[in-house]
Amino acid sequence: MASQQRDYILRLIEQLRQFLKQIVHLRENGRYDESLTAIVRAQERLLGLPAERFLSANPEEHFNLLTRGETPANAREKCLAQADLLAEAAHIYSDKEQPALAKGAWRFVHELMELTAAKFPDTEAQDIGRRLDEAARQMIADAA
Repeated sequence: MASQQRDYILRLIEQLRQFLKQIVHLRENGRYDESLTAIVRAQERLLGLPAERFLSANPEEHFNLLTRGETPANAREKCLAQADLLAEAAHIYSDKEQPALAKGAWRFVHELMELTAAKFPDTEAQDIGRRLDEAARQMIADAA
């Protein structure tokens, strides 16, 4: 059963990576609203919930939604995928010259990764640490 769940999560994460590539393509072509809509759709898939159930949730609530009932490895992967989606949203807001929204998205990424780091060990690739560093750098850059 755990093996099937892990396989499902790995397939889901791979699908989300493909969504993320499409989202980046949309953003790079100035299709910002479409890319933001695609992010929400990807989050619905990741969380298994309709958008209205999570869009107003804070980072701790997202963390709980992402990790509830998951193995530590699966929960960690889901948190990293959510951080990547939110980081792309931050890039979109920056491109749209909406710095307050970009900073808010980076702050959300940072808080989600802090929660993730507190619960799950980082890997040799420093997946959590790299995302924490990027979010901190972006928040500082947005403040300047």
